[in-house]
Amino acid sequence: MPKDASLLKHCTARLEVLKRQRNSWEPGWRELSRFIKPRRGQFWKQPNQGDRGRDKNQALIDAYARKAHQTLVAGLMSGITSPARPWFRLTIPDRNLAQQAPVKAWLDDCSERMRMVFNSGNLYSALPVMYGELGQFGIGCGILEFDREDVIRVYPLSVGEYWLALDDRGRVNSLFRRFMYSYRQIEQRWPNHGIAEVTRKAKSDNEADQEVAVMHAIEPNPKVEKGQLGWAGKAYQSVYWLETATEGEYIARSGYDRFPVLAPRWDPIGNDAYSEGPGHDALGDVKSLQVFKKRQHNAVDKHVNPPMGAHISLRGSASSVLPGAMNYFTTQEKGAGMWPLYQTAPGAIAEVRQLIMDAYQAIDRAFFADIFLMFDQMEGVQPRNQLEISTRREEKMQMLGPMLENVHDDLLQPLVQQTFDIMGEHRLLPEPPEELQGYPLEVELISILAQAQKAADLGSVERLWAFAGNVAAVRPDVLDKLDPDESIDVYADKVGAPAAIVVSDDQVAKIRQARAQKEQAAQAMATATVAADGAKTLSETEVGGGRNALQSVLGL
Repeated sequence: MPKDASLLKHCTARLEVLKRQRNSWEPGWRELSRFIKPRRGQFWKQPNQGDRGRDKNQALIDAYARKAHQTLVAGLMSGITSPARPWFRLTIPDRNLAQQAPVKAWLDDCSERMRMVFNSGNLYSALPVMYGELGQFGIGCGILEFDREDVIRVYPLSVGEYWLALDDRGRVNSLFRRFMYSYRQIEQRWPNHGIAEVTRKAKSDNEADQEVAVMHAIEPNPKVEKGQLGWAGKAYQSVYWLETATEGEYIARSGYDRFPVLAPRWDPIGNDAYSEGPGHDALGDVKSLQVFKKRQHNAVDKHVNPPMGAHISLRGSASSVLPGAMNYFTTQEKGAGMWPLYQTAPGAIAEVRQLIMDAYQAIDRAFFADIFLMFDQMEGVQPRNQLEISTRREEKMQMLGPMLENVHDDLLQPLVQQTFDIMGEHRLLPEPPEELQGYPLEVELISILAQAQKAADLGSVERLWAFAGNVAAVRPDVLDKLDPDESIDVYADKVGAPAAIVVSDDQVAKIRQARAQKEQAAQAMATATVAADGAKTLSETEVGGGRNALQSVLGL
């Protein structure tokens, strides 16, 4: 039975500090959970809690924010990490070396194998969850680990169930979390955990599915010793223990060479481990929308079913304002009747409707739904001309620039790098060429959104060549100022063309050398043919004395 009282004391003490640091964020998260997607956010669940499936949508009269949030998630998923097209490629800092054929082929082969791993596992079902958390709460979180069946597996987390800490460079380097596991799940995941009580209950059919709260800590290993086996030689340690553990008893302890947590933040500020996001920007309009929608319903009800007034003589008599109802009156009550106390102006309903539409537009802008549905919401004659469409797309894509940088640094770069390391460790990648020894690996985004942003620079390339072409009509030597090969490489990079269709520089040099040799051989052959024809002509020309012109030229 593993025990380490000092270890658990350290973990629980640090967890208490991280809880205090996160407390100020929780009220805002609860509001975002209540008014946007109530199922998101895990705020201190209890084991075996029987009301988790209860209706949590009581605060929502109009769920438009949920639709805008879904548009954001779908836009990020298809625009950044679409499983239908390549969204990353591997490269190295030395651009000239990266263009060499063996290096290029190896990088492309590794990228393709990694895409196969991404498609076979649960990555593309976990990423939408993380994007949803990122859009709603400003931060997403997941744990990437090796999986014996799918190579990698991502465990997405929800805000409220984890606590984060930063290193001196402002990067997330510690995660503590609390989650529910049944005794059966504990036994399946850690069959040699050694906790007698858990083992006994896991083998009991009556209690095997009972839940317990499990705590998990991932942090830098303070006692790392390089070269040691197990967790002692890892840069990060991972500790699992029961929330009710006593006497330093824990479930499992292991380690990681790289920090396995993916924690993208929308707009991090200063030394905060958490961040605001589109949900925070939309929250005020989402709350206002609920008020406007309620007033719209009230206005319509008062207009079509207003409060009624009736003559005093009708008190106590059977009367109805339902359609087709029959009301009886005596001759003495002739003229008595019912009437609406007041009529609402139809314009008032239209004004409330306009307020609702304004709230819709504000929510769309906060969640960038107007960007991802640009063509659907485009006014006027359609289709527009291609130049206008390109200009509008490029302008809107620039708004996502800072967020894309954060997602690249905190999510995509670590995701690809850790997957590469896991595959390399288990010999799932080809042997690298000798030229790559000592070079670090870099990840380049070639997703739709990344290419849309890069495409903004294409106009300058095209305009420069167009201008040079006009000048070349007067001075052809002006084209010597431009490098056609480099222009092709830059253009292909900006549009995200497949690397296989752009020939490497060394191959281009060989092709041109072969072409030059072929041209020289053809020129030499042509020269020899002309010489042979001239010699034949001279040999056939008589100059007298039994001699021909060729003999005369040669002095024979």
